[in-house]
Amino acid sequence: MIHALLTFLGKGPEGDGGYRQACYLFDTGKKYRTPYFGIALLQELATNGNPADHLVVLGTGSSIWDALLYEEMKDSDLWIELSERVEKGTVDDALLEQVAPLVEESFSTRKLASRVTLATIPFGRNQEEQVAILRKMADIVEPGDTVTMDVSHGFRSLPMIGLVSALFLAQLRNVSISGIYYGALDMTEDGITPVIRLDGLLHIGQWLNAMSGFLKSGDYGVFAPLLNDKAAADALSQAAFFEKTVNIQQARGKLKKARQSFDKLEAADPVFSLFAENLRDLTSWAEIQRFAGRQLAAARNALGACNYVRAAALAVESLITDQVARNGGDPGRYGDREKAREELNEKAWGTGPWSPESPSRVYAELRALRNCLAHGIRSGKNSFGQQKTLSSEGSLSARLGELIEKAEGIINSAS
Repeated sequence: MIHALLTFLGKGPEGDGGYRQACYLFDTGKKYRTPYFGIALLQELATNGNPADHLVVLGTGSSIWDALLYEEMKDSDLWIELSERVEKGTVDDALLEQVAPLVEESFSTRKLASRVTLATIPFGRNQEEQVAILRKMADIVEPGDTVTMDVSHGFRSLPMIGLVSALFLAQLRNVSISGIYYGALDMTEDGITPVIRLDGLLHIGQWLNAMSGFLKSGDYGVFAPLLNDKAAADALSQAAFFEKTVNIQQARGKLKKARQSFDKLEAADPVFSLFAENLRDLTSWAEIQRFAGRQLAAARNALGACNYVRAAALAVESLITDQVARNGGDPGRYGDREKAREELNEKAWGTGPWSPESPSRVYAELRALRNCLAHGIRSGKNSFGQQKTLSSEGSLSARLGELIEKAEGIINSAS
């Protein structure tokens, strides 16, 4: 696995020939004096036993490449050409490819990085240029790499682009982001410049992605990698499996176990605390006392995630569970459920006409819809207007929502 440090290079103060010296203080207590924060970060990573194998420096055609690389190149002809091109703003990848081996030799000797890539990026003035920056990063970083990112130098828009880049690389290139650093020169006091970790913003972005993923899939497992509690993470993943297999009792037990850790996680993790209330709401159905009510709540979750087969199946099962309870049976016993199912079928198809709001009509339509969805065929009878219901996603979602609402009324009438 390759550890890459990805850093940016800007134009620097006008006429100064480079950035000014700063004494960067890391949270480990170590200090490094250098004009370029990326060099300080390279040294910090090496000192802490996590050295970068690959240094990637990205800058524009007018970034101060000559000032950054002077120590490695001195007044060589190549450095003079580089300096002239910086003045004109015409540095390109072809020139940097000639420069990179000299820098790589120096950094390798100092045990800071064994591989160096220097590359140009656009200014990021519009969407096309911003996308081009992300493409350049994706082309350089290999899938499976670990990436540390430095967004200290360059335009003030770079921290925003850097955060989006980190999310992009993590999601689409399977890259592990180990940290995002910012040498806060504007916060310098008494000659000391603090180093700020921006990982929390990345963590927030990951939570937002997970929330979006859950709303589309209904899978609690998307939150598992974000929890600093393995037992809670495993419980959420298991709850997702049991809910997918319509085993609501088991899903409930796993969710309740995970929920027991939420208070502790909220106190320990500031980012978790931002989303704790949402996560509690999404899993609150586990606290519903009645089995049928829990199944119906899970049906609503499935409908919200556009999983229409599971939504219809859970709604049907909730009415069967309700009938078992009315019979005084055990909802977890197969024989009691079969008896309740037969009773509901008899009421639905064995006694003739029904009112639109009757329990038997609601059960019958839900079951007919479930069968159509599960088997991928349309009922020839069209007893409940299934052809119209299944004509579009909008009509199916609306009708299933109405039927779940009616099922809730039926279940609550037994209270």
